[in-house]
Amino acid sequence: MSSAIERRDRPGASPGHLFLAHATGFCKEVWDPVVAELRVAGWEGSITAWDAPGHGGSAASAAPFDWWDTARAAVDLIRRPEYRPPKYGVGHSMGGATLVMADLLDQGILEGLILIEPIIFPPPFQRIEEHPLAIGAMRRRPSFSSPDEALAHFASKAAFRSWDERALQAYVDGGLVEREGRFWLACAPQLEADAYRSGSAHGAYDRLSEVGIPVLILAGESSHTHPRAFVEHLAGEFPNGRYCVIPETGHFLPMERPALVARLIADEVRRLLPG
Repeated sequence: MSSAIERRDRPGASPGHLFLAHATGFCKEVWDPVVAELRVAGWEGSITAWDAPGHGGSAASAAPFDWWDTARAAVDLIRRPEYRPPKYGVGHSMGGATLVMADLLDQGILEGLILIEPIIFPPPFQRIEEHPLAIGAMRRRPSFSSPDEALAHFASKAAFRSWDERALQAYVDGGLVEREGRFWLACAPQLEADAYRSGSAHGAYDRLSEVGIPVLILAGESSHTHPRAFVEHLAGEFPNGRYCVIPETGHFLPMERPALVARLIADEVRRLLPG
């Protein structure tokens, strides 16, 4: 599966390799501001971001959307022989669940995890056909006459108003594909909707005790999906879990506060690096 996965590598001058997994509906480019701020924060290790199946430039897996396919794609990528340990995973939303499941599939593949509001919830583990986010995704405008029109459209939406301008531009840069003179969402609304329907079905919550590596969970103080009490509970389900709630942020905190998120990532990885 890894041959169908689009990635971007940024070689580093120091030990340590970060793997950045994005949220549902987005693309590897939304990490660009965080990557830039990681360098400002002094992180000189290698960094790889990639597009999940059906997102950005990566081919889609067979329908229906299975979150374990995102994990298998991540394992195939992280296993590549050119990537040297120690290796650390940073995942936002779906990307956080992806990396937890990758560790469950291949324990020892990573030395630590930083999970930003991971989509890992208690049972029941089942698809939700009428998931509100799926309904919203199916109503999403699928194409634009130009990237500039797309940028203006997204900027007018409440969900994006708190974003760092660099993150929104990065989403437009990586999240559109040109076909026949129009610019289409690289993650089709139908696939995004199916990902939301499947987000409660993967069942990783029941296996968190198997994830023995250090885990740091980051959450936004104003998050609607990860209130503090749940984040504290979720961190406690990991044998080596910790958490941090960031003021004045919501679910999209890597896009809202890339400099702060980068500093927290850099501090955590420095804490975990051998020696």
